[in-house]
Amino acid sequence: MSNEHALSIWRNSQKTPLTQEALGEKLGISRWWVNRLEKREATPSFDLALKIENLTAGKVTAKDFAKEVAQ
Repeated sequence: MSNEHALSIWRNSQKTPLTQEALGEKLGISRWWVNRLEKREATPSFDLALKIENLTAGKVTAKDFAKEVAQ
């Protein structure tokens, strides 16, 4: 798995890349919260995960926020 989170990759791949602050405004959360999600320091609520999935047209899903399990 890449070090960069799928949300960060999506955000920066937009025609006009979104700042964390702009993404937070679209999602109704703070820039700080977006940063924590992208650093994998927080997990979104179910509702927020659905908002993210809808906003990204399915490019970022709840699975992208799941913790990796060592096997």
